[in-house]
Amino acid sequence: MTLIRTSLDPLRASLFAALGLLVACAPGKNETETDTVTASESGGSTDNTTTATAGTTGPTTTDGATEPGTGSESGGQTTAPTTTAATTESPTSTTGVVPPAGCDGTVTEIAQAFVDPPTPSGFVQCDGGIIHRPEPRECLAPMTPSSCPADASPGECLVDADCTDKPFGSCQLNQVFGGILAPGDTCGCVYGCQTDADCATGEVCRCAGEGLGFFTECVPATCITDADCPGALCGFSPDICEPGVFSSNCTTPNDLCAGDGDCDSPPCRFDSDIQAWSCANAACGRPFLVEDEAVVAPARARDDWRALVRAPVALPPVRARLAAYWTQIGLCEHASVASFARFILQLLAVGAPAELVDGAQKALADEVEHARLCFALASLYQGTGVGPGPLPAADALGSFDLDAVLAAVIREACVGETLSALEAREAAIRAVDPSLRRTLERIAGDEQRHAELGWRFVQWALAEASPDQRARAETVFAAAIADAEVTIAELAQQAGEPDLHEHGVIDAPLRAALWREGLRELVRPTLAALQLAA
Repeated sequence: MTLIRTSLDPLRASLFAALGLLVACAPGKNETETDTVTASESGGSTDNTTTATAGTTGPTTTDGATEPGTGSESGGQTTAPTTTAATTESPTSTTGVVPPAGCDGTVTEIAQAFVDPPTPSGFVQCDGGIIHRPEPRECLAPMTPSSCPADASPGECLVDADCTDKPFGSCQLNQVFGGILAPGDTCGCVYGCQTDADCATGEVCRCAGEGLGFFTECVPATCITDADCPGALCGFSPDICEPGVFSSNCTTPNDLCAGDGDCDSPPCRFDSDIQAWSCANAACGRPFLVEDEAVVAPARARDDWRALVRAPVALPPVRARLAAYWTQIGLCEHASVASFARFILQLLAVGAPAELVDGAQKALADEVEHARLCFALASLYQGTGVGPGPLPAADALGSFDLDAVLAAVIREACVGETLSALEAREAAIRAVDPSLRRTLERIAGDEQRHAELGWRFVQWALAEASPDQRARAETVFAAAIADAEVTIAELAQQAGEPDLHEHGVIDAPLRAALWREGLRELVRPTLAALQLAA
C-alpha cells in the first residue's frame, strides 16, 4: 500500500503564515484531526482515503471509491489497461498504401535532413500530435555527415573510414548533442540505412530529420507504417534523454495522450508497462507555459549544467530509469528558470511591490541550481554528461495585463508549484541515501517558498482588483483545480514504480495521491482563507 508520508499541516501553516493569515482560518479541520494519509492505487485497486484522529489506534476509512488498480508496495498485482493494437511481435510487411488521414487538423510532413531540395521522410505529424509513418521512404542521406573534429581524443574512430563494421558508417562526436568539444571527448561510429531492407528484423530505417533524430539509423519497431495499425497510427516514441524518435508502436484505445500538447510533462511516449501511450512521469516545479502548453528544452549531452552531488549506487537497469527520470525533472527545472524570468517582467509591468520582484529574482536563481542538481544526478546515473538544449521561447512573453498575469500565476504557482512542493517534500522523506535526501530537502524548501511567492502575488493583485477581476480570478482557480483533477485521474491509471521511491522518485500513483491531498488540504483551504480575508 502506497502511503503519503508528508505531514500536510506544517505546509498549510507555512502558506497561511506567508499570507499573514491565521491558521485557524483553514476550513474543514477540527481540533481532533491530524493530517490525512492516503492509500493510493493499492494492489487491491481500491483507493482508500484514511484519516487518523485523536485517540484512535488506526486509520478510519472515509472514502472507499474504487479506481483502476496499479502496482503497490505491498506486492499487489498490477492491472494494466488492455490493448488491441499494440504488439511486441516483429513487424509484418506493409502494403505501402497510405491509409485515410487520422487527423482533422494540419498534417506536417517531416523533411529529411542533409538533403537538398527538401524531401519527405515518410514521417508526418498532425498538429503537434504523435509522429507517425504513413509510408516508407528511401533515406537519401543514409550516411550522416561526420561531426568528429580533427582534435578529438582517440576513440572508436576519427574519420568515416574507421567505421566499416556495417554499411553507411560515419564517425560522430559522442558529445555532438552539446555541440562543444570538451577535453577528453571522443568519437564513435554510427551506422545508417537507406531503406527498411537494410535493417534487422524488428527494425525500420528512420531518416535523420527535425524531431526524428540527428542520424539516419535503424530503430526498433513493432509496426512499419500506419497500415499495420488498423484504425490507428504507427507512432514513433521519443526518448526522454535524447532528441528524436527511437521505436514504433501502434496507438491504442487506452492511450492517455495523443501528443505532447496533452501532457503537463511532455513528451507523450509509449509506455511498455501499460502498453499504451502516456505522458512522461515527471512534473515541473513551475511549468513554462506558452499558449497554455508546457514547454521544455530537449536534452543534450553536455557537462556545463552539472552541480556537485553524490548519487546512491544502483544496478544498471535501475540506473537507466533514474537517468531518464532526473533528466526530465532537470528539463522541467530548467524551464522554470524561463517562467520566473517572464514573471519578473510581468511583476514590473503591473507595478508589483519590490519584495515580490526580489522574491522572483531569488526564485530564478534557485531554479538554476535545481536544474544543475537534477542534471548532475541524471549524468551520474547515465554515466555521461546531460543537460538542456535550446529552449523554444518564441512568442513566450505573452500578455502583461493584470488579468493575464494573475491567471498565469494561479495556474503555475498557486496550483502547479504548491503541488510540486509537496512532491519534493515526499521525495526527500522517501530517499534512503542521506546525501540525496539533503539535496531533495533543499529543493523542497525552495519550492515551498516559490509557491508562497505566487500566493502572495495573488493576494496583492486581488487587493488591487475590481469585482469583475476577482470573479475572473475565481474562474481561473476553478479551471486550474479541475485540470489538476483530470491529471490525477490519468495518473491513477498508470503503473507504479515503487522500487524507485527510495531513490527519491515520485511515480504516477504516488503523484496522484499527493496531488489529490494537496488540492484538498493545501490549495482549496488557502484559496478559501484568501476569500474569507478579502
